[in-house]
Amino acid sequence: MPMNTGGDERMGKFLLSLDEIDRVKRRNSIHTLVDLEKVTKVTRKTWREALSSRAPKPAVLDALADLGARPDKILVLDGA
Repeated sequence: MPMNTGGDERMGKFLLSLDEIDRVKRRNSIHTLVDLEKVTKVTRKTWREALSSRAPKPAVLDALADLGARPDKILVLDGA
């Protein structure tokens, strides 16, 4: 278990992979946020927020899994 040393070290955070989202959209012939909303029942607002912030939200992750996203590719580590 990592210890907090009190230093200024920053841990990376997980972000949605835009490449994997694009692959899933192409695979499912999804071109717009309206299409995403119709197919997944996740609102356009939620999709817009997820795509702009890249923050993984449970509803978005579940929807992407249903569309065939690869579990080993959907999240990337942002080490910045």
